[in-house]
Amino acid sequence: MNDALLRINNIPIYGFGLLVVFSFLWGSFVYFKKANESNFEDNVILDSVVLSAFWGFILGRLIYAVVNFGMFWNHWSRLFLLTNYPGLDRFGAIFGIAFGLWLCLRKIKDKFLNWFDLVSLGISAGTAIFYAGLAIMAFMWQFVVFAVAFLLVYIYFWNVEGKYRTFDWYRNNKTSARSGFISGFSISLWGLLFLAENFLNSKLSWQVGLWAGLLFVGGLVLVYIRSGRTVADDINLVFKHGKR
Repeated sequence: MNDALLRINNIPIYGFGLLVVFSFLWGSFVYFKKANESNFEDNVILDSVVLSAFWGFILGRLIYAVVNFGMFWNHWSRLFLLTNYPGLDRFGAIFGIAFGLWLCLRKIKDKFLNWFDLVSLGISAGTAIFYAGLAIMAFMWQFVVFAVAFLLVYIYFWNVEGKYRTFDWYRNNKTSARSGFISGFSISLWGLLFLAENFLNSKLSWQVGLWAGLLFVGGLVLVYIRSGRTVADDINLVFKHGKR
């Protein structure tokens, strides 16, 4: 994976790096299209893409260094040597994307989850392309499985993005529900797929299980909080059914 595919002015362009860039561009295109359809302002959309790209790279790289502490300890210059010490942490990049979006929206005081629903859609689309590219480059069936999984996630969320606020179970008899459906379920699915990836690659550990569990539960909690449901109403509903 470290063999250069081509050189531009003696600068090696690596397949992995090209794949990351292409995946981000595709995910950004999906996000831009959906945000544009939602009548969000073009300049804000573009600003959010730029800030998210910047912070996604920064936090992705920093968290990668923390996770691989032994490689970078006392050699912090290696953070900048992307050719010799490549790597980004996926969840660090997602945190960075979310942080960049938050910084952008803070200026216009818009609701974060209205936008992050669409960002989550773009992340799933870009990740599907990323795994498909890895499958071609590494000839590994596991990457094909995850490419298909993220593609199905992307297709489903693309189809329900304009409909989920009207789901009866989600809005719970209210006129419409708040955003957050795609964000919450995306987080849960990212956790499950992260766990599955480590299982297939025989890299399961308690840290992986804990992190995947936190993402899965946290995503579901977010969906529940953002829906029109309340704990009190659901408890009363359970007792009513129990008395029948």
